[in-house]
Amino acid sequence: MQNILIVAPDGRSGALGNIAVGLERSGYAVVSASLDSEERGSVETLCRAFDGRPPDLMLVDLTQTPDVLPLRHATRLLHLVWGDEMPMPPRLVLVQPCLLRTPGWEAHADDFVLPPYSPDEIMSRIRLLLFRKRHVQSTETVKVDGVTLDLASGRVFDPDGRDGGLTPREFDLLRFLAVHRGKFFARDRLLDMVWGVDFDGGERTVDIHIRRLRAKLPENVGNRIETRRGVGYGLVA
Repeated sequence: MQNILIVAPDGRSGALGNIAVGLERSGYAVVSASLDSEERGSVETLCRAFDGRPPDLMLVDLTQTPDVLPLRHATRLLHLVWGDEMPMPPRLVLVQPCLLRTPGWEAHADDFVLPPYSPDEIMSRIRLLLFRKRHVQSTETVKVDGVTLDLASGRVFDPDGRDGGLTPREFDLLRFLAVHRGKFFARDRLLDMVWGVDFDGGERTVDIHIRRLRAKLPENVGNRIETRRGVGYGLVA
């Protein structure tokens, strides 16, 4: 399933409301967000959106703005969450004709749609952008020092192709740390983001899973999972 992040000032009530419903019916995972709240709230929204995975495509409503500042803001937040090395997902924007006269706007978008914003045209452009992305780069794996996380199968392979034998929860924890490498998280935060807010286990659960990850992963990767006193756990960049 591919993840589509819709960024709009009014969520699903504006030009992209029906599009969000159509995308979900077509089998996409869709999250709508304004991302115009305070930074911490926007970061939390992105972290929770697709279980720690970045979006495969951004659909951005710029119909109510004279510039691309909302798009630039959203791009900055994605880099803040997943790091500057994260490949930026394709960005499809809905614009008014006047925006096309803004110098340099095209540097921030991969494609655009002009009014009347036909749902069929938007869906077609989304499929085309995702098709091109699949043929340019693979977003189904994450690599850490020769270790490959296969996001589709939930399995980890060492540099020789051997399965690391992680449990589903161990894989989820490693995936979260890998896509947020360089950032450190307290135990309670990891419980919320990996196990879910409804999990009623204790913080000791995190310690146990970290210890198991270090034991199962190749030494060069296991050693990159660090503990910082008073801060938490993280995978160093």
